[in-house]
Amino acid sequence: MRIVKFDEIGNVIEKEEMTGALFNIAWKVSRPRQVVRRDGSLGNAELGQKDNPYLKVSKGTVELTTRSWLSASKLFFDMKLQEHTLRKVIGDDAYLWPFSCGIKKDAGLKPKILLRFPEGLFKELYESEFKRSEISYMTFRNQVYMKVLRGFVAKRWFLEYLFGATPYDFAAGEGEGKSSPKRSAANIINPVVQKQAESLNYLNLKKYLKTSDRTNPDGIMPNGNYADLSEMEEKGVHYLQIEAVDYDPRSIFGVTPLMISTLELMAGYFLMTENTETGTLSDARSFSLSVAEESPYAKSDVVMKARLFMQDLLRFGEKLGFARMQSVSDALKLRIEEPENTPSAKLLRLQGSKSLFDYGRDLMQENQTEILDTGFDDGSVRLIEEAILNGISYQPVIPEANIVQIGSRMIKSGIQTSSDSALMKEIWDKKSVAKQFVEQFGFIVLSDYVIGNRRDFDEIFPRIKGMAVSVKNAEGPSDEKASLFRLAPTKEVLWGAVSRIIFDGKKAMIELVVPGSVYRALFFQDQILSVIERLPAGVVGDGRRTIRQLIDGKNLSDKTNQIVIGPSEKETMDVQGVTLETIPGRGNEVLLRYDATSGTGDRSLEVLDEIDSSYLDELCRLAKALRLHDGALDIVIPNIYQGYDADHPESLIFLNAHAVPKLSMHENVLLTGKQNIAKKIVMMQ
Repeated sequence: MRIVKFDEIGNVIEKEEMTGALFNIAWKVSRPRQVVRRDGSLGNAELGQKDNPYLKVSKGTVELTTRSWLSASKLFFDMKLQEHTLRKVIGDDAYLWPFSCGIKKDAGLKPKILLRFPEGLFKELYESEFKRSEISYMTFRNQVYMKVLRGFVAKRWFLEYLFGATPYDFAAGEGEGKSSPKRSAANIINPVVQKQAESLNYLNLKKYLKTSDRTNPDGIMPNGNYADLSEMEEKGVHYLQIEAVDYDPRSIFGVTPLMISTLELMAGYFLMTENTETGTLSDARSFSLSVAEESPYAKSDVVMKARLFMQDLLRFGEKLGFARMQSVSDALKLRIEEPENTPSAKLLRLQGSKSLFDYGRDLMQENQTEILDTGFDDGSVRLIEEAILNGISYQPVIPEANIVQIGSRMIKSGIQTSSDSALMKEIWDKKSVAKQFVEQFGFIVLSDYVIGNRRDFDEIFPRIKGMAVSVKNAEGPSDEKASLFRLAPTKEVLWGAVSRIIFDGKKAMIELVVPGSVYRALFFQDQILSVIERLPAGVVGDGRRTIRQLIDGKNLSDKTNQIVIGPSEKETMDVQGVTLETIPGRGNEVLLRYDATSGTGDRSLEVLDEIDSSYLDELCRLAKALRLHDGALDIVIPNIYQGYDADHPESLIFLNAHAVPKLSMHENVLLTGKQNIAKKIVMMQ
């Protein structure tokens, strides 16, 4: 049995119990991808971004870069957020090409994976053992990085065998019938570049810097945030940059957890085991080239070498208690013991009768249609999207609580900041209490009755009989079970609407309705960002389609705000004397609800530029009374063009306050189209 032998560094790490630091490597990943249309042509990815640390655009190529420096789990979460954002901005007929060789000549599409060891590991190693060698801390640190680097260069063939997934160089015209498939067309270097690679000296950082420019044909290099590489010798290596793996075309992100886990395991192994001699690198480089060029179908000479190195890696991981050992072990063994399961070979098996190019087109479309659940609510996702698109720092703080940091500001659910009062939110959620609270400041509110059971309902019905009323959740946001009756309902019809709410264990509120339109004012940091008129769901006839077909058409065009036909919608159509099979005349509007409850297919009309400014002043006064710095106010205004008259306070009636309103209501508006409220919030830093 082969035994894993540690060198001096490895022995110190084991003796001082520092092995845990090896599995706290920090990561950063850049993913340049070509944008390709459905027909297989190169797309135009001109998104107009400049000096953006997360998103760079150059003609038909976009490059997404994660935040620095992340644990493996946070790395993939960040890639998910960025992928989600990019999908929305490149359009419906544009996709990300899944291979590391583009459809047209490119400047390098392979992922750039950066890894950085914990700084504390270097400091503890130096202080506990290597300070006595009388070399400087920075020299020691650089030597450690170069040691690990030599290991990766020597075993690059191992990465190509495990992760090679580009059988053809499409831009060079390669494909079925024209050339033989390769294990990794993206990793093949021509003789001129090969000669350049042979001149690199990896003995120490000083020699490397003298023999290298900013490029590195080996695709594995020391790097840092330096305009001039010569600074690195004095200021130190910041990280290792690895470009020796192909994208996995069957993965949404191209970079997979197995890649990161394998690199992490290899980095720890190279750090703790014996040095790789620089004299062996030339032979290793030639072997890497032959592995990249070989047919994925051929019986490979690399299998035996790969098996032996894998065994060393796995023993090392088991000895140190590598957390993901079992899953990594199973995956590596499958690819090495059954070579037909290596990525290139598997792709060629799965493509079927299609060309690999056409199969790649199918893959890019499948990848992009896969649902990406970020776990955040609508408002938080919108802020993160705009932060990514505008190059503003962002940090998912508590995803399960919808708390993110944008710039220096903590924001919950896209709108609520630390200036909000938890006590006031409890008041706002209890609608009757909130009304009583604002009445003392001279604001008009609608009369209401809170119902918890049938006895309550029977008691108050005589007081509201014959009146127009609305029914909603008494505490917290309302949902599709809310109803509005413009004409006085019968007792049993009204009880049906009330019972739908209290059936779920909630209390219902019956509120009297007055003439006027309902508006929502959105506040952020005491400023009004938007005022929308809330319009109920409805369809406009074209003289040909039924109401059902008109609804289906609307739902197809707006998948974020679906119209669902429930009891309220049926009651509203009954009042108008229509059914789902009715064909409305051209231009005739059929309302599906009388209320504009969020999430029922409701519509919004932006009126901030139209509303008389006197209402804005009054809204700010109302927000101040409620201590609402961030959130939304629902109000009724009979006429927004006629100025507010303090002698007639009924011209502005308070309905509700919301701590976490949906930003989408203010973004997807009629007439003007989409307006970018999230960007307004993000830019207010």
